[in-house]
Amino acid sequence: MEKCPACGALVSPGQSVCRRCRTDLSVLLNIETQAQMHGKKALEAFEKQAFEEMFYHAKRSAALINTPESGRLLAGAAVLAGKYETALNISIINNFK
Repeated sequence: MEKCPACGALVSPGQSVCRRCRTDLSVLLNIETQAQMHGKKALEAFEKQAFEEMFYHAKRSAALINTPESGRLLAGAAVLAGKYETALNISIINNFK
C-alpha cells in the first residue's frame, strides 16, 4: 500500500500504523501479503502446468486485492483452465485491451 486509505498520507513499506492519522494498517498489510502469496502460488502452478490450481490461487489473489495485474493473472488462468466464459467476463469487467 502506498497511501493510507483513511487520510492519504504516504506509507512506508511495512509501516503498520499511519504516521499522520494513527490508523492501524496491519489488517490491510496482512491482506496484501496474502494476495501476493496467492499470486506467487498461481505462477508456481503455471510452471507445473497445474492450471486448475493456478486458477484457484489467481482467483483468491484477485478477490483479496483487485488490481489490473491480478485481473490479468486471473483471466490468463481462466483461459488455461478452460474457463473461457469466465476469462471473457473478467476481460470485459477490467476493460482489457
